[in-house]
Amino acid sequence: LVLGGTAVLNALLVLISNFHGSNNYEEATIITFFSFMSTIIISMMILSMGSIVEEKNKGTMELLYTSPISDLDIVLGKFLFGAFVCFIITVFINGLFPILLYSFWKAPLYIFLTGSIGVFLLGCFIYSVGMFGSSLGKNQMLSLLIAVLIVMTLWVLGFFSHLFQAKTRSILFHLHIFSHFIAFSKGVLPLSGFVFFLSGIFTFLYLTIKSLESRRWVG
Repeated sequence: LVLGGTAVLNALLVLISNFHGSNNYEEATIITFFSFMSTIIISMMILSMGSIVEEKNKGTMELLYTSPISDLDIVLGKFLFGAFVCFIITVFINGLFPILLYSFWKAPLYIFLTGSIGVFLLGCFIYSVGMFGSSLGKNQMLSLLIAVLIVMTLWVLGFFSHLFQAKTRSILFHLHIFSHFIAFSKGVLPLSGFVFFLSGIFTFLYLTIKSLESRRWVG
């Protein structure tokens, strides 16, 4: 409820502050999904920061280690929970605003679909980053800081990619989260966007599993 309320209020404030200055549906949809991007990042960061570290601090991680489930099962179970919450936010909380877009600007329905897919993929990606941070940190705030640093690093590298030579610029620009997300908000389903978010999710889930395995052996 707290995450849902935060997402609704944050998105509503951004939309109210920008709607009066929007002259067409292209501008309005970009503003709308930019607000969704902000709320889904914040929500998934908050939700994921205690996903694993709280288990360690409460002593329940030892119980999980002694149970007949693998580290893969633990990580996938927690990720699926995060993906479910992300789906709820994307469809049922953010779903109000496409109705407003259609009512005021007659925005095409396909933009709502592609934009929502982008929001969901971004949310799952951020949650996987947060889980990795939670597997490394000793408390929730440290876990949140690790996740924020990872996301900001990817963001900054992509933002300043134009300062590098062609090959390096291409690689760094591919790491820019915003450049992949913004295409979805324009009604496009870019292959590069799917590759980036899905590969990122699998990478950070794999790193989370390896982090748990190392802690299991270290004790």
